[in-house]
Amino acid sequence: MSAPTPSPLLETGVPNLDTLLGGGIPREDVLLVIGEAGTGKTTLALQMAFHVAATGGIALYVSTVSEPTPKLLRHIREFAFYDEQLVGKRVFFLNAYPLVKQSLQAVTDALVGAVKQRQASLVIIDGLMSFRDLHPESTAVRAFVYELGSVLATLGCTTVVTSSGVAPTEEVEFPEFTMADGIIRLAMVDVGSRTFRRIRVRKLRGRSPLLGEHGLRINHAGMAVYPRIESVFRSVDIGISPERVTTGMPELDALMSGGSRRGSLTLLAGAMGTGKTLASLQFIAEGARRGEKALFVGFRETEQQIMDKAAYFGFDLKALVADGRVTIFRRAPVDVDLDRIAWEVLQEVERVAPRRLVIDSISEFEAAFMPGRPQSGFFAALAGDLRGRAITSLIVKETPQIVGPELDFSGTPLTVLSENLILFRWVEFRSELYRILSILKMRDSAYDASIRQYVITDRGIHVLQKVETAEGLLTGIARLPVEARRRASPGA
Repeated sequence: MSAPTPSPLLETGVPNLDTLLGGGIPREDVLLVIGEAGTGKTTLALQMAFHVAATGGIALYVSTVSEPTPKLLRHIREFAFYDEQLVGKRVFFLNAYPLVKQSLQAVTDALVGAVKQRQASLVIIDGLMSFRDLHPESTAVRAFVYELGSVLATLGCTTVVTSSGVAPTEEVEFPEFTMADGIIRLAMVDVGSRTFRRIRVRKLRGRSPLLGEHGLRINHAGMAVYPRIESVFRSVDIGISPERVTTGMPELDALMSGGSRRGSLTLLAGAMGTGKTLASLQFIAEGARRGEKALFVGFRETEQQIMDKAAYFGFDLKALVADGRVTIFRRAPVDVDLDRIAWEVLQEVERVAPRRLVIDSISEFEAAFMPGRPQSGFFAALAGDLRGRAITSLIVKETPQIVGPELDFSGTPLTVLSENLILFRWVEFRSELYRILSILKMRDSAYDASIRQYVITDRGIHVLQKVETAEGLLTGIARLPVEARRRASPGA
């Protein structure tokens, strides 16, 4: 029996990087990884090396700086991908700095000899800047990259070269960039007092990579990539479901002709204290009662706080979590990376396969947008992904004003993208505050648009009858109807 034909693509071992690259690195190609100091070039290269070794290949890591190998190993031992058993057996280290000082030909001869001796399938040259510093003739470095890549390709070897000190505007000034088959740029972007890691695929011959800027993370596990969900979204047309999904608030369901449609997205907007999270918990508990798995994505309250709140209103959320009917996915609203949190939420959706989803709140996503990135594409991809899975979603949105005439949703794309829009509002009337709600939109469905007062009791939210004793309710400052005002002031 003949040996299986190896894949034409080399897996990187970096979560989601292969997705970014259109499947992986074409074997026998030369990949250039560029970025300033501290952006993660060496981490990326070594993670790839250990993955190749762990999956049966042999990797040769070549350092072009004077840093001793034991020091390098001491640093990377903290990463989960590091495996001491592979060092010296399937991952080999070579310090080529003395050879670089000698001549570029000496480096080529040494690397080709080492690849033949070890039968390496991946060679990593970490630090192209040393070649430029010691051999400033641009044609010499270009010829070295071309000749070495060509020779290693004939040996069935893929080459990864890292380089620092190259600004994006300077890429065209370095001829060796034209010799590489692929180019990845790593970066760190400052947004106010926060710093985020980013990755771009600038070039990859023969593949269709995901273009643009994407999220990146480095922690104890190593490096992980978080593609923009806009770049991976594929539309699925599931049509309009006739099935209704109840909210756990019967009076509200009646206003919505029995509830929202299966697979639709409802935006629940309201100021603080109006009961948005409580409504979300009732929505989740109602689904669990009907045997529907639910996922609750929260930010501001911990999992224990969410369960305690539910218990106060008579919902045994702890039991529902224990038996798997409800999953709580919580991330602290601190330095939120939009691409990372979106990817993690969708991974959790994939894992749990819920029928109902709550995000409390979408305001955390909105606050994480970097300048210049449009919100419409991101939220269209998020809504489309959930809709394509036939998940009925309830998305909470904070409105800034507690009371007052200002009520503007023009900066929130989800008001257009969602099928349903419900407003929870405080209203002042005769020196007292009341809670009111109104359904502002239901696509493809009849609904009752009347304004209703609602109350919060120890059993949850209860919607009352239509408010007929005042007008101007949605402004937040109610007043008596015109007729009543005239009766109260006969001389007016």
